[in-house]
Amino acid sequence: MTTWFNRQQDRLMNPSTPLAPWRTLLATATLALTLTGCPDDGDDGADGPEGPPGEVSIDVAAATSLNATITGVTIDDAGMVMVDFDLTNANGVAISGLESYAELDRIGMGIAKLTTLQKRLRPLPSDGSAEDGSGKGTKSTQWTSYINRVVEPGEVNVEDTFPEGWDALKGPQIQAGIETGCTTECLEATGNGSYRYTFPTALSEYPAITGLDTSYDASLTHRVTMELRRFRGDVAAALVNAHYDFIPATGAMAEAADTRELVVLEQACLRCHSNDYDNSAAHPLILHGGARFEVENCTVCHTPYSGDPETGATIDLGSMLHQIHKAEYFMIGFRGNGQDYREVTFPANGNDCKVCHLDGEDAPAQANNWYFHRQEACLSCHEKFAPADWDGTARGLFHSEGFTPFAEGNCAGCHADDTNPEGSAIYHLAKADATANAREAYTYTLGNGSFDAATGTLTFTLNWAGTMAPEMDPNVSEFWVTAAAFNGSEYDLGGVRADTASAYGRHKSRIAFNLKTANSGGTITSTAAEGGFTYTVTGIDPTVHDLFTATAQGFLDGKLFVCANAGIANLDTSTLVPVACDSPDARVIDAIVAGNKASFSADGSDVMMRRVAAIEMGCVNCHAEQADFSSSHVNTRGDETYPPDSACGSCHAGTPNTAVLLTDGSCVACHNPTGSAHANKPFSQGFEYKVMIHEIHAGTRSARRNTDLAITYPDSSANCTTCHADGQISLSAMASLPAFSAADGEFSPAVAACASCHATSEEANPSAVAHFRQNGGVYAGTPGQYVPTEAAETCATCHDAGRSAGYDVVHGLD
Repeated sequence: MTTWFNRQQDRLMNPSTPLAPWRTLLATATLALTLTGCPDDGDDGADGPEGPPGEVSIDVAAATSLNATITGVTIDDAGMVMVDFDLTNANGVAISGLESYAELDRIGMGIAKLTTLQKRLRPLPSDGSAEDGSGKGTKSTQWTSYINRVVEPGEVNVEDTFPEGWDALKGPQIQAGIETGCTTECLEATGNGSYRYTFPTALSEYPAITGLDTSYDASLTHRVTMELRRFRGDVAAALVNAHYDFIPATGAMAEAADTRELVVLEQACLRCHSNDYDNSAAHPLILHGGARFEVENCTVCHTPYSGDPETGATIDLGSMLHQIHKAEYFMIGFRGNGQDYREVTFPANGNDCKVCHLDGEDAPAQANNWYFHRQEACLSCHEKFAPADWDGTARGLFHSEGFTPFAEGNCAGCHADDTNPEGSAIYHLAKADATANAREAYTYTLGNGSFDAATGTLTFTLNWAGTMAPEMDPNVSEFWVTAAAFNGSEYDLGGVRADTASAYGRHKSRIAFNLKTANSGGTITSTAAEGGFTYTVTGIDPTVHDLFTATAQGFLDGKLFVCANAGIANLDTSTLVPVACDSPDARVIDAIVAGNKASFSADGSDVMMRRVAAIEMGCVNCHAEQADFSSSHVNTRGDETYPPDSACGSCHAGTPNTAVLLTDGSCVACHNPTGSAHANKPFSQGFEYKVMIHEIHAGTRSARRNTDLAITYPDSSANCTTCHADGQISLSAMASLPAFSAADGEFSPAVAACASCHATSEEANPSAVAHFRQNGGVYAGTPGQYVPTEAAETCATCHDAGRSAGYDVVHGLD
C-alpha cells in the first residue's frame, strides 16, 4: 500500500505523467483523506505496556576484549561436572556465539578438591605412585586434581648445557592436568552471553593413580579452573583465566576460610614481575604458551605429588618457585626441551621467606600455610646439603643431628602443633625477627648539623632511645654517618684528589665516620644532650675535602649496625633480641638500621633536597625493604683491603658507603656525572647513577665487577613506570644538568639517559647516535662541549611525555 501510494503521489506531483480521469479523482480523494484523517475517529486509547528490552550482544569473532565469570558449578549423581559462566567484553556487553565458534583456539577446564596433603613417593626415582602426606602435626590442606596421569620419561633434546647427571633420577611421575581436548562440543549457550561447559568425563572415570585418593566427596571445597583463549596473541582481546571455589553438597560458593587462596603470593610475584598485559613495554608473567597467568589456577596442576619424569624434579608450585629463584631448577618441558633456570638472578635475599610470603591484615586466611612443612617444599632448599649416604627421603634427611629440632628432641620444630604453631618457620624467620626487634629497639633520629668551614668542624645531635651512647653500647658494632656536600642543584664528585688522605679518606665532597670511635682519642667526641647526644667531628681537612669545605652544606645519613641473636634454642623466640657483639653463645648477626636524612649547613638550617627522580618502592618491590647492597662494594674493594678512611675505601668500603635507601640522593652523592673519578671507564660501564642503573637493568652493560651472569630483569627496560612516577622524568629539565664524562667522551644528560639502553656504543646503534647529535645532544663529545641550558638538548620537543613521539608513546606506556 505504501509503495502504491508513493507512486501515485509522484504522478500527481509530476504533470508530465498522464492520468486517467478516474485515477485522478481516486488519487486526489486518497491524498485528501490521508492529510485530514477520518472525522470522529474516537480516542486512540492508552499506551500499551513497555516491552522487554532487546538483547544486546557482540559476536565472539568481533570482540576486542574478554571477561569471564564462573557463576556456578553442578556435579550430578553420575559425577558429571557442569560449569556455568558468563562471557562479556570489558564494558559488560554480552559476548555471543562461543558455542559455535569454530576458530576457538582452546578452552581448558580443571577440577580439584581441597583435602589432606598427598605427596609423591621417595626416594627417587619413583614408580609413579603417591601416598598420604598428612603425617604428624598440623598440615595445610592441598589441592588434589581429579585429572591425573602417570607419565613415563620421553625423548629429550639433549644439549651440552644440561647439568651433569640431569637424568639420574628419571622415572615415571604423576602429573595433574586439565581438560583441553573438548572445545565447542562441550559448550552450550544458556542465555545471552551465558554458557555451560560440561566435562567430557565423569569424575569417577578419570584414571586411578596408585596411592592417590581422588574419590569424590561433596562436602569438601572444590575448585574449577578455566582458561579460554580465542586466538594466540593479544591477552586482553583473546585470553581469560578464571577460577571458582565451591562446596558441591550445598552448591554454595566457598567462603574465604574454607578454601586456599594465594592472592598475597600473587601480589608478591607482581611486585617484581608484571601483569600489565596491555603495556607493550612490559613482560607480563604469563606461561605455558601464553595461556596461563592466574596463580590460583597454577595450584591445581602444580601439586605436591606431581613431578617431571625425565629428571625427577618436583613441579610442586612452592618447591619449584623456591628452586627457580635460587637459580637451582632444571627440568624437561614441552616437546622434550630443557627448561634451565640456573642463571636466574634474584634481587632480594632468597633466605628471607617474607620477601614472598607476605602477611598482614589484608592477607587471606591461609597466608600462614607455609609454616607447615611439606616434603617437597622443605627439600627444595635443604636437599642440596644432604650427606652422601642420604637415603633420599625427607625423614632420612631431617631426622638427623644436623637439624636443630631433631637434635633437641623438639618435634614441634618441624611438626607444627599448639606448642609451636609456626612449625619450622620459627627457624626460617629467626633472622628477620631478630632484625625487626633490633630496628625497633634502636630507632634513632639525626638532627641537623652545623659546619664551620674555617675550623673544619661538623656538629650534630643524635636523638637516641638508649641509655648509653652508641660508642659505649656493647650491642652496637658500628655506627657510620655519611656527610655529603650538596650545592642545591647537584652532587659533585670532584676532580683530581689530594695525594694524602685525612682521617676520613680522600673523597673531595663526602666523608664517612664511625660514631663507635667517639671519645677514643681521635677526631670524634660526644657529650650527653637532651634526648640523646651531641657529636663533634673535627679534622675535616680543606686541602683534601675541598669541595666539601667550599660547599659547606649537604646531608647526613646514618647506617647503624646492631648485633642481634638469630639463634633459637628449644623453640624460645624471646632470645631474638639485640645482644653484645662478643656474646659467645649467640648466633650474632648484624641488623642494619637506617635513619632519617638530616641537613648540615653553616647555621644548621634545612637544605633543600635534591630532586627525586625515581620511586623508592620501585627498588623495594624487587630488592626488599631497607635494601643493603654492601656486597656491591665489599666484593670490589672491601673493608679489609681498603678501610673506610683510606684513599679508595672512602668511596668503596662497603660498610659505610653502601646506601640503605636508593633514591634519596645517597647513591648519587658518589655516582654523579661530575668529577674525574672513574672517567677512565667507557660509557658502556658508566659510573653515573642513571647510566649505571639503566645499563644493569637493560642488560647493556659491557662488564660488571661482581658477576659474569646477565641480569634476568623480569620486566622490560622500556617500562619506565616500574621505577619512575608521573612527572619524575622531564627531558626539558634534564637538559640543564651537567654532562657525564666517560673514557670515550662527554655525554649530555638526556643522551646519557637514553643511550644507556639504546646505544652504549656508536657501533651498537649508529642511527640513534646520529639522531642524538642532530638534535642538540652530545654523544662521545669533547670535554666541555656541552653547555647545560634548558634548550641545549631539543629532545623534549618530540620526546617529553605527552608529545607525539614522547617516551611514553614510543615505549608503549600511554
